[in-house]
Amino acid sequence: MYCMVAPKFKQFELPKKILTQLYELTGGPEAYKGFIIAYCDEKGTPVVYTTCDSQITESGLIKCMENYLAEYTQNGYEIGQESE
Repeated sequence: MYCMVAPKFKQFELPKKILTQLYELTGGPEAYKGFIIAYCDEKGTPVVYTTCDSQITESGLIKCMENYLAEYTQNGYEIGQESE
């Protein structure tokens, strides 16, 4: 009888190259570059990456996320449901 052993994977991390490319695509050459990414890893642990060119850009993105989450909570969206 053979016993199956669960495969061991390295913990997933977004490659730095992808994050750098995303940052370069988010704004103009001199200002307003930045992003916030949230996802869950294979263990269900939430991961948040953020890179911004300034405190103003970061504050704007945070406010945008707050508004999104407030609307999401208020409207009770379900997974897969699109907002109008």
